[in-house]
Amino acid sequence: MPFRLAALILAIFCVGTAELSPSGMLDDLSTDLSVSLASAGLLVTAYALTMVVGGPLVTALTTRVPRKLLLVGLLTAFVLGNLGCALASGFGMLMAGRVLTAVVHGTFMAVCVVTAGDMAGEGKGGAAVAATQLGINLATVLGVPMGSFLAQHYDWRAPFALVAALAAVAIVLILAWVPGTPAPTVTAAHEARVFRRPAVWGTVGATVLCSGGMFTLITYMVPLLTGVGHLSRHWVPAVLLAYGVGSIVGNLLGGRYADRGVDRAVGRISWILVAACLLCWLLAPHAAGGALALVLFSLATFALIPGLQTKVLAEAADAPTLSLTANMSAFGLGAALGSWIGGLLTDSGLGTRAVPLGAAALTASGALLVLALRRAARRAPAVLPANDRPLAVRTAEK
Repeated sequence: MPFRLAALILAIFCVGTAELSPSGMLDDLSTDLSVSLASAGLLVTAYALTMVVGGPLVTALTTRVPRKLLLVGLLTAFVLGNLGCALASGFGMLMAGRVLTAVVHGTFMAVCVVTAGDMAGEGKGGAAVAATQLGINLATVLGVPMGSFLAQHYDWRAPFALVAALAAVAIVLILAWVPGTPAPTVTAAHEARVFRRPAVWGTVGATVLCSGGMFTLITYMVPLLTGVGHLSRHWVPAVLLAYGVGSIVGNLLGGRYADRGVDRAVGRISWILVAACLLCWLLAPHAAGGALALVLFSLATFALIPGLQTKVLAEAADAPTLSLTANMSAFGLGAALGSWIGGLLTDSGLGTRAVPLGAAALTASGALLVLALRRAARRAPAVLPANDRPLAVRTAEK
């Protein structure tokens, strides 16, 4: 089991690093490709929007493909996309490589989570989701700084080449360690029926709102530290490192808590995240206090993510891949919404100091929706009998 998960974690680390690393080397991309900084930023925006739209489409088209074969096929496309980026001679070719990798992102992540959950067994679905999320944590803590370092000291193409090489290694490990499964018998139309259920739409909506709150603050946390808290820029890397460590700890704790009862875990942690946002607002003018509050924010943020993923699995257990892909798209929408609202607040008369309040408001909306879903579930029978649910997701009723 550890080796099987390691193969998936390495693959997710590659995907997460490819997604996030351009934001750490926009200056290098802008200078070398002779485009404006805003145009270089489109590499991040286009990736997010392609993932939102392309993920559900790719999932619908690959519903009947065996999961192991699908993992290898999607990761192969990812390698080709990153090789295209590494060999790009201009902005257009680089954008084409980014779009190719973004198209497979959502489906690949969803299949990884479902595969990890099935390997984990009954009662360990949340921990399995958290284990795969560890790949994203490592991309944040190690992958993005690595990409920035390589871009500064070698060339911006180097991070894409390295990610492609590591992803090729992950393909070999998946072929060697991840067990094969029969081709799914359900059709795309059958999986799409789960979206008739209000609980599924509600969970995806809660993901949009909660992730919107997360990214409102995440996008502007450095200006909050330096502009409002007057933290010296020399201390920013140390705070970001502590933030990354907090994300890993929060992810592991959140996964274990979700296994004890996913509805309860999501409900409580979402309100803890609201409190963390308010604490960031309260302590923002104080350098040390603001830094500590951001670390607590990272703990709550990454504790909530595996719970949201496990909850959508529980609500749509008979369509795990499509529902998880939709939830991945929801995270992308939330990121776009949060960064937009954070920008509006920053440019308004309220300034950067108000960003944590905007984050708290969005997260509180998501927490209220989670509460409404939980109350509705108590008044209605479960969608499926417990014995019909996959082993990894029989935790929703606890």
